[in-house]
Amino acid sequence: MKTAGVVVTYNRKEELVKNIRAILSQSYVVDRYYIIDNHSSDNTEQLLEEEGILDNQVIKYVYLKENIGGSGGFYTGLKMAYEDGYNFICLMDDDGRPADEKMMEILVKRAEELYSANKLLLLNSLVCGSDDILSFGLNGGIKTKQIAAERERDNLIVGTINPFNGTLVSKELVEKIGYPNKDFFIKGDEQDYYYRALKANAFVATVFDSNYYHPVLERKYFKILGKTKKGSTEAPWKEYYRARNFTYMFKRDGEPMKYVRQNIRQILIAIKYNPKKVQTIKMILKGWKDGVSGKLGPTVKP
Repeated sequence: MKTAGVVVTYNRKEELVKNIRAILSQSYVVDRYYIIDNHSSDNTEQLLEEEGILDNQVIKYVYLKENIGGSGGFYTGLKMAYEDGYNFICLMDDDGRPADEKMMEILVKRAEELYSANKLLLLNSLVCGSDDILSFGLNGGIKTKQIAAERERDNLIVGTINPFNGTLVSKELVEKIGYPNKDFFIKGDEQDYYYRALKANAFVATVFDSNYYHPVLERKYFKILGKTKKGSTEAPWKEYYRARNFTYMFKRDGEPMKYVRQNIRQILIAIKYNPKKVQTIKMILKGWKDGVSGKLGPTVKP
């Protein structure tokens, strides 16, 4: 079995170097590591040259002519690795990295063990921001590593993952469901790929003892109908893509109440926490409208 890794980066050269160093220091080093540079303007390539990284035969550095967003970057990297014939492809963002030297070895070994039973595999490392706190949490109220330890069976937490953070995809799954939707630009492409894998009856699971580091996502808290909810709020243009892409997904899947709840939640969080309240709400409403109509692509610039 041949394994490739893919990391998508944009103007985070120091974090990228940490990621690459961690990958090259693994007990199991991938056969090829594709660095998809989304038209960075911070001299990423120069730093990689200075660090000697581009001299490593494992590294394949690809500088894109324009920024096509995280979804376009993962589309490009997964497509390249698949067409080059790799059996397993591990997807990563540039602000995360293996938490220890065994992360990849454990992930790939588990994929090889599961492969005979189901060749449609979407496996994830456990994504942690500290010794115990999970960076994003997993479905079912799994917020800490302690809770994850209580829920795992045979070192697997089945049915829930945090894509694309140490996410292994089998070539057969790519053949079945294709690549990430490049027209999302940013936001939601990883969740969309996860939903598509579930619908294809892929084996989807988090591998508990394969650990991946990602900073903890900052959450904001608010009350609605007396219940405390949590979420995050970002720049207006990012909130546009969040609203549009999740609306598009849930409408496509026949779940309109999910995007209604999501967009209302984002508006409430924006009202309470976002310094650009009016602009953010307008962007959420625009994203909602474009998602319903299926208007995708890089329609709003940063």
